[in-house]
Amino acid sequence: MRLLAAAFFLATGCVAEVKIDVDGDGDGLLDSVEAEIGTDPGKTDSDGDEYADGEEVDGNTDPTNPDDKPYALGWQIDDCRNDLEGTGTEPGNVADNYTWGDQLGETVKLHDFCNQVVMVVGAGFT
Repeated sequence: MRLLAAAFFLATGCVAEVKIDVDGDGDGLLDSVEAEIGTDPGKTDSDGDEYADGEEVDGNTDPTNPDDKPYALGWQIDDCRNDLEGTGTEPGNVADNYTWGDQLGETVKLHDFCNQVVMVVGAGFT
């Protein structure tokens, strides 16, 4: 049956256009995904922060914002980080999105670690 269908299309001159989605820049994201999220399908690193667009999407950071990138020390950033709003410091509340500097001088944000157990030792929170 398949051979007969192929012969019909060839005999009638019908040509079907087939589009194949590719990762043109090799950054780990298909070009159609890059079009959806606003990154450049011709650049591996659209925002110039030295992290490939696909690596940033996989790491729950924004590949269009050079200030939003994975932590250099490799800490996992959870995808719920932008859904939180601080409600107070009492048990059961959501803490404010405190920030502090890590041992490399990089700014670390508490809400990046939502859904994880975090033990904070030291001072210097803002």
